[in-house]
Amino acid sequence: MLTNYIKIAFRNIWKAKLHSFITFTGLSTGIACCLLIILFVKDEWTFDDFHSKADRIYRGWTYENYGENETFFNTVTPYPLGPALKDNYSEVEDFVRINNLNLEIKVGEDSFNEQVTVAGQSFFDFFDFESILGKPSLALDDKNAAILTERMSQKLFGLGNPIGQNIAMDIGDGQRLFTVKSVVANMPTNTSISFDIMISDLNNDVMVSERAMNAWYNVNPETYFLLTETANAEDIIAKTPALLKNALGENYVEGEYQIGLQPLLDIHLNNEMPVGIAPVSDPKYAYILVAIAGLILLLGCINFVTLSVSKSINRAREVGVRKVVGARRNQLMSQFLSEAVVTAFISVIIGLFLSALSLNLFNELSGKQLLFEFDAVMALSVILLLVVIGIISGSYPALLLSGLKPVSILKGSRSNAGNKQGLRRALVAIQFVLTIFLISTTLLMQDQLSFLQSKNLGFDKEQVIVSQINVEQSGGLIERVGKGMESAQLMLNELDGKEGVVTAGAANHTFGSGGWTNVGFTDTQDNYKTFDMLVTDAHFIQSMKMKMVEGRAFDQNNLSDGRRAVIINEAFADAFGFDDPIGKQLPGKNFEDHEIIGVIENFNYNSLHAEVEPLLMTMSPGIIFPGIENVGIGSNPFPKLFVRLEANKLQEGIASMKTVWEKVTNGEEFEYDFVDQTLATQYSSEQNLSKIVSIASILAIVIGCMGLFALASLNMENRTKEVSIRKVLGASQSLILTMLSKEYIILILISLVISVPLTLYVIDQWLASFAYRVEVGAGVFALTGGLTLVIALITISYNAIKVSLKQPAETLKYE
Repeated sequence: MLTNYIKIAFRNIWKAKLHSFITFTGLSTGIACCLLIILFVKDEWTFDDFHSKADRIYRGWTYENYGENETFFNTVTPYPLGPALKDNYSEVEDFVRINNLNLEIKVGEDSFNEQVTVAGQSFFDFFDFESILGKPSLALDDKNAAILTERMSQKLFGLGNPIGQNIAMDIGDGQRLFTVKSVVANMPTNTSISFDIMISDLNNDVMVSERAMNAWYNVNPETYFLLTETANAEDIIAKTPALLKNALGENYVEGEYQIGLQPLLDIHLNNEMPVGIAPVSDPKYAYILVAIAGLILLLGCINFVTLSVSKSINRAREVGVRKVVGARRNQLMSQFLSEAVVTAFISVIIGLFLSALSLNLFNELSGKQLLFEFDAVMALSVILLLVVIGIISGSYPALLLSGLKPVSILKGSRSNAGNKQGLRRALVAIQFVLTIFLISTTLLMQDQLSFLQSKNLGFDKEQVIVSQINVEQSGGLIERVGKGMESAQLMLNELDGKEGVVTAGAANHTFGSGGWTNVGFTDTQDNYKTFDMLVTDAHFIQSMKMKMVEGRAFDQNNLSDGRRAVIINEAFADAFGFDDPIGKQLPGKNFEDHEIIGVIENFNYNSLHAEVEPLLMTMSPGIIFPGIENVGIGSNPFPKLFVRLEANKLQEGIASMKTVWEKVTNGEEFEYDFVDQTLATQYSSEQNLSKIVSIASILAIVIGCMGLFALASLNMENRTKEVSIRKVLGASQSLILTMLSKEYIILILISLVISVPLTLYVIDQWLASFAYRVEVGAGVFALTGGLTLVIALITISYNAIKVSLKQPAETLKYE
């Protein structure tokens, strides 16, 4: 019996080639989208779970609250935090600190600028990374040892064995040699903890000052804790106020300074916590992708159901004959469900092929490196898709067809089979709603992204390259920044007048790289205040074409500016209540002698997700640091060189820059980024999401149009005699076309009304993360509705015109 059902299923699929093609296209496309999204979601939700102790590993955080808008919340922590928790609480088995440094490294005569990870000796007791050569855990006990990944080993030493080879790094008081003692496998894509070069934190004695190692208000490394199997993180945190009171002494006020523990498995998808060294993903993007895949699959299922219901008229006589010869309803249902399962099975096979074929494109759009592996998760997903499509989507057509009355059918009545207009209209309306929703969402996302790219940021980002100046990892922050500025000045002197170079300047932070140096102090009224700080040279403001709204910019010829001048932005003046700030000082107790010489127009140095914060610019950080109590550094704080190039001489300018760089640095590797490209990468996830939604919109339009075409062809075929009678009675061609199209026009208008609030809600949730956003107007919905209407009319016009042109004599000759 089952074999017979399958034979009939294939026979019917082959008989209705066009409708079968449309059904398979819609379903297989939806299945392919679902399978790709399943790979993505699996990767996101399994971050870090390959570590055997993952459920016992926690990352420390600190939170300081000194009043409204005066808070520090960091997942990089003070150096004393690790030893303090381990020494005071038996539930803490061990801790490890992790920090990243951008260093110049040398292998023989070759120089490279690389990120070097500094980690504690127990790093490989916490985290499970595959060892290829040597023993990495033992290497971290050696102050002069280095650990490489396979990728970095091949970059530095080729395909040979790197064990025993030397790498020179500029740390401490000068260049030091590190010997490669171990090589580990390349980092997996689903890890929050990643590195390419690692050295032991035994080197902190020459890289971190004694004051920083004991300071509770200076945050730098990430600190991870391994708890015992029976430990409860909340119980540990509940006991920390006593520890903090002992550590901070009279400075401690309960509730102002807090520490906490975040589970390792919570880091990747928790964007409510500040971003530290470990990257964080917004979980809403996974949900959005799941929703998009579901929508595409739903469109395919709707095509399947609507075509099955519409074709019920053509299969009514078959059902009637089968019932007359003794077929029971459950047998008929089994037959039609078998056909649905066969359709679903073929669609799944095609969907698997399409998903594997599209994986590279999807990886490019999602920024992942996913692999198509048919594991337990994928097998379960395929089974669920078969059930959803074959059983659930096929149930209604099976119930409908098996319930037809044989007497009515064989008499020629279509009331049982053909008058399911309400369901058909509802399904078509749902298709239109989803299509309009996807199109309007795509247009609004594109509007926002265009706005982000074109908004005036308060400086000129075009034709500007930025290069990181390497600084020896010795001394305090002020000393290192000073050394970097000295190197920058040498380069600026050399660049003057070089071909392709317009202007150049230096600053210790770059745009779009994350948080700038944030400092806090207690003012003369005992109120805690915070602001961001940027150390610049005298040329930076002019080079970036920033606008002064009061006072003046730094002057290289004014020696006083290099010792005591500061410039604030408008947000700083507003936050500190300065009506006339020129000539005034910060309201702190311990700042060195200084003077505000100018107010600069607000410029967006962070992404447009956030408002502009109070900012102070100075050429001499030494006048600020004595008066501050807290320092938070969200990005590399060491000086960078900013060079504006002539628009038509970019290559000449870069060549000039490279020549000067190699001369001043004695052959260091020259690397640079364009500022506008760096700024654009801040919105890469939004851009990728927009591309995915755009592709989904195109797929929705194609699937919807194919279904609409097939549905219209069946509908028009069933109305052929009605049209002929109307023509005999004098109906014009235009009137008939209007009659045949009116139903779809009404459905589109209803769908537009339904989709507008849905689109507004979803896009408002997405735009809520931007401090600067476009206004959503009626124009986009008018455009979307008009576009959908045109597409729908073009889709159905062929069948409508074909039916309206038929001669009544041909269609009515058998009546």
